[in-house]
Amino acid sequence: MVSRLKCEYRAQVVKKETVEKRRIEILEATCDVVIERGFAGTRVADVAKKLGVSNSLIHYHFASKEELLAAAFEHYARKDLVDMQHDSDSAPTCVAKLWRLIESYVPEGSDDVEWMIWIDAWGEALRNPKMKPISQQLDEQSIAVFEKVLRAGNEAGEFHCVHPRESATRISGLIDGLAVQYAAHEGVLKRKEFIRLMRQLAAAETGLSPDDIRDSRRNSKANNTSGRRAADEGPSPASLATEFDLRQLFSNYSDALSSGDLERIGQYFAEDAKISVNGALVASTTSEINNLYSESQSGNQRTIEIPLIMAFFADEGNGTAHGNLMVESRLFKPGDKTVVQIFKIVDTYKRTSSGWRCSDRQRNYF
Repeated sequence: MVSRLKCEYRAQVVKKETVEKRRIEILEATCDVVIERGFAGTRVADVAKKLGVSNSLIHYHFASKEELLAAAFEHYARKDLVDMQHDSDSAPTCVAKLWRLIESYVPEGSDDVEWMIWIDAWGEALRNPKMKPISQQLDEQSIAVFEKVLRAGNEAGEFHCVHPRESATRISGLIDGLAVQYAAHEGVLKRKEFIRLMRQLAAAETGLSPDDIRDSRRNSKANNTSGRRAADEGPSPASLATEFDLRQLFSNYSDALSSGDLERIGQYFAEDAKISVNGALVASTTSEINNLYSESQSGNQRTIEIPLIMAFFADEGNGTAHGNLMVESRLFKPGDKTVVQIFKIVDTYKRTSSGWRCSDRQRNYF
């Protein structure tokens, strides 16, 4: 009895897998026909012919042509969205995630197959009641993908996006609108111009500069393949948002230094930070950095560091930055004259889960 039940169960599983496999084959064949003929020109007979099966087999899985077309579009579009989100999720920073989404959405050319299906589906949704809710749901999902990245960027301190949902809607909407012009009217808009417009909007929505909206690591690989190094281009000036964060970080460090607050001083540095003075490494661990500042603040002496010049540069895509700082240091000792020194600092920063942190300090005295 048990053995027979097991056999029946296995038979049901095999049948279910076979049915699902056949259904996917029909959907993919339908997409191929739609690419050739469009939704309006696709017939059940065309799909059956492509698969070498009867019309009745198609109707066994799908009650009507409208249902078949809606299911085919949903199958194709969801797979497309999953691929784009997976590529975005694998990026190292939120800036890179955002750029990968934009780059994936922007059509490759006027004959971009994916966009041919999307644009045709919007028109079909006006006539096909089965297609309309699916099209709307997929459009909302596209917006949600952008919103997720924008919110993550706010939490990571990479973006200053006031209304992520509204920003996501504008970014997705501009891509959709320009994609129609780009795909339907050849020569009206070049892809380079399309990308430039998307950089400008993404920058405006996130508080960055257009040059920051990129994926440095992926671009570096492409440049290395062509024999050029992305590093040769040099870093860009930090965006207003990043410069504000870095200035605030240094101000908090300077305030902690003047009050002798070693815990807050330590918050300026990353866990793997190191410090060099005139080219010589003086601290390469958290404990060594703590000891260095503890000695400088021993007794009643206090140090104040006043930035005279501050210039920050950033690679937002990689989550790295550096600051060129000219600093005046004043060392106060009870009963002694104040010692004043001017030195140059080059601080290298990286973005962490706690915000920007200094990972390398190069100090040079004059």
